Amino acid sequence: MKKITAGRKGLITVIVMIILSLVFFYVLKQPIDSSYQNIIYCVYAIGILWSLIDYGRTATSATKFNEYFSEGFKTFIMVTFLMVIYTLIIYLCNPQIKEAKLALNNQMVLQQGDHTPMEIAENAAQLRSIFIPMTLAVYTFVYLVMGALITTISSAVIGQMKKM
Repeated sequence: MKKITAGRKGLITVIVMIILSLVFFYVLKQPIDSSYQNIIYCVYAIGILWSLIDYGRTATSATKFNEYFSEGFKTFIMVTFLMVIYTLIIYLCNPQIKEAKLALNNQMVLQQGDHTPMEIAENAAQLRSIFIPMTLAVYTFVYLVMGALITTISSAVIGQMKKM
């Protein structure tokens, strides 16, 4: 039986994450940033753990932390890259998401009461122009940090368990 590589495990993980995201958004009509996003993050963590546990089965007690981390990195970098592309596509295909977030931001600024209508309009125009790059940067950061944390902690735990 041929072994599934870490990159392919990342690809399988991201496919499951995208399918869940599409189901939550289009079928269940949940916003992109709803609490259902936590389920997607859990799938992300499970995908990284799958990669590390599977690698740990063939590893020896002499296997170093960086070898475990490298295996997890291959998985989470694939997921991060493809989820950022997916996020770009979903936001470009659904401009109502951006407009809803801009309207919410305008409402919050208006409630503060210390801005003129002209300032609010300028703020909305500026936010509109940077919304997609800013959103992609945030998602990239979140997925990279989560992936690194999950991989670091899991690599350390699995590595220590292997030495016992």
